[in-house]
Amino acid sequence: MMPPLCCICDKDFEPNEGGLIYFKEDEGDKIANERLRQPGFVGHPPNAFWFCEKHYPAAKELSYLTKKEAFMILKDKNT
Repeated sequence: MMPPLCCICDKDFEPNEGGLIYFKEDEGDKIANERLRQPGFVGHPPNAFWFCEKHYPAAKELSYLTKKEAFMILKDKNT
């Protein structure tokens, strides 16, 4: 698992100051996550991202989208 570092602003934070959001899996995510469930495989889910307290609420609202769809919207909100 990756440490809590906001993927929008790069803020290093404690997990209780933000959160990990799992976006809807796309086809590539499904394959990677299935691989991660196999014995001996470790890693961070490709559809899970950390967000600081500032960016968490907007990201949480978009968790029903794939990461690509969500980040297109989040990028527009934060530019």
